[in-house]
Amino acid sequence: MRIAIFSDCHCGYAWGEERGDDAFNGLTEALEKSKGSDIILIAGDLFDSRIPKPEIFARVARALSAAQNQHSDAKLIDAKLKEGRELPTLRGIPIVAIHGTHERRSKHLINPIQALEHTGHLLHLHCETAVFDIAGKKVAVHGMSGVPERYAKECLVGWHPRPVHGAINILMLHQSIEPYIYSPLEPPSLKLEDLPSGFDLYVLGHMHWSDSRRFQGTNLLVAGSTCTTSIHKIETEQPKSVWFFDGNVVERASLNSRKVIWKEFTFDSDIRQKIEAELAKLPVMQPKPIVAIKIKGTLAVNDVPPNFADIEERFADKAIININKALQVEGFADQIELLAALKQSKMSPEELGMALLAENLKATNCGIKAEEIFDLLVEGRTDTIFNALMGIKQ
Repeated sequence: MRIAIFSDCHCGYAWGEERGDDAFNGLTEALEKSKGSDIILIAGDLFDSRIPKPEIFARVARALSAAQNQHSDAKLIDAKLKEGRELPTLRGIPIVAIHGTHERRSKHLINPIQALEHTGHLLHLHCETAVFDIAGKKVAVHGMSGVPERYAKECLVGWHPRPVHGAINILMLHQSIEPYIYSPLEPPSLKLEDLPSGFDLYVLGHMHWSDSRRFQGTNLLVAGSTCTTSIHKIETEQPKSVWFFDGNVVERASLNSRKVIWKEFTFDSDIRQKIEAELAKLPVMQPKPIVAIKIKGTLAVNDVPPNFADIEERFADKAIININKALQVEGFADQIELLAALKQSKMSPEELGMALLAENLKATNCGIKAEEIFDLLVEGRTDTIFNALMGIKQ
């Protein structure tokens, strides 16, 4: 038995930019390394947005089609799906996926992972279970797709997944789970101890760094991402990976992703010279590395924040340079702390907007969720939103 697992490909990230191919390269290599597997599991955020461009969707569908041309002994024999759902016909290596926070849409709208199920590329799960037979052994995959963090515990408790007797049971989620806190702006409602017992493997998507360890006598896998998007220091210390589970042991296979170099400096009068000297020492690499530079320190109230755009441009032939100025301004500690949290969070612009919208809606009693309003905004249905907020029945 060989089950391949990966997560957070974020296809479409930096579309049209220098790093625009990185996400697709990560997905393609993960699928290539998954050849010979019986099942492929994708733990959310295959796409970087909830409504990907047709070109992005087509490119992902084409990549996933490679798995349909591979042999697998896995057969889908049973499923506990929501009422009205039909089992898709899966060819080749079955792919089971959950949608993530970047792909989540309102209940009445189709998200891109559901669309890929309609095209026959995969089976999408949300609070549902699929059971496979692999050469006489049963494997049950239980999947809960990404929901707003404040509803995650309620959703998991309401679903109440239970292991299938006589099967190897895998529970797959896409959430922040304490102590794996993904965003400082929207704390998780789930803790590791909230996970139901009796499963052979717990797979967590959403965090972009990885961890594989024993948990309650069984296996816990934080799958991490297959490409670099927003940069966290711990990500620079780990390889991007696809994982394999044989029913007992989890193993890592590293991906050949773009190298990320992390450098930290303390702000002083010589900061520009120090950065230039460090960048000058970079060897030539293909593809060009990402150099993440973090500058710490305090800026006097009347000082002008430094601008390093010319340095980034001068060394652009050697590296993709990202200079993060985590500088505090004297007398503005609270404001800077909030801005730093916003900047360092992994939340997409959509998630940030959703969090702000949810906060403002607390003062109303309109009976409509922030997620639904956000989707209506995307569709341009402002009249519907106005009527809902004003209590006008339609």
